[in-house]
Amino acid sequence: MEQHGCLTYQSRSNSMMKLLVSIILACAVSTFAQVPNSNQGVRVNAKSPLDIKISSFDVKDAILRDGLSELSLQNVEGLHLGFEEIIRNKIQDDPRETSPHFSLHLQDKTVREILDELCRFDTHYAWSEEGATINVYPRVTTDDSSYLLNLQIDKIVLTDVPDPNQTLTPLSKQFPQQQVGYSGPTLGDNRYATTWTMVFENLTVRQFINRVAEHMGAQTSWVWQGGTQERMFTFLKGGFHTSRPDK
Repeated sequence: MEQHGCLTYQSRSNSMMKLLVSIILACAVSTFAQVPNSNQGVRVNAKSPLDIKISSFDVKDAILRDGLSELSLQNVEGLHLGFEEIIRNKIQDDPRETSPHFSLHLQDKTVREILDELCRFDTHYAWSEEGATINVYPRVTTDDSSYLLNLQIDKIVLTDVPDPNQTLTPLSKQFPQQQVGYSGPTLGDNRYATTWTMVFENLTVRQFINRVAEHMGAQTSWVWQGGTQERMFTFLKGGFHTSRPDK
């Protein structure tokens, strides 16, 4: 009986010990789960630029690129904007002569709502979000597999590039039949903080250009524009300006 009693006590003791260990482990797992990975924390808590409100947004007798310029120059944290203008027959052609004109006065609207309004006034364009970048592009190119920005890159290698302009050299080698050029920013510079070495695989040209521009800093813009024989990219830290006739 004593031996039996001893076994019973030991069995109960083991059960209690297992229960205690289980509770401790559960608490440890719960505590660990409440401490997020630093990168995850940024993604979860960071507010999307699309959801940031602009207190006042005004454009008068504008075309779409004027509205995008105004948006890009707002102090929107984390805003990366890529604009693909409809390519003209000749670079000298004035897009103001063929684009819808409009005026907007918006208050306390989000970036998302402003983009919707801009594309509502000029239905030639659509917008979408890719990675950290908001892309605005000609609607007719959405399913055009021959359009440069939709072309697929299997692999592209960047080696010690000092600025986004120099990333276009390996890009043009990927597509020698395409005309790819660049125009430097009129103000400031777009150099990287340090030279950049990177390998990209299985992405479109648009995605590649987005990554190239995003690497410049926290707020960047890029523009694709020109004529059929003189197409060019411009990469800028911050926003971009457009030339407008005096009013």
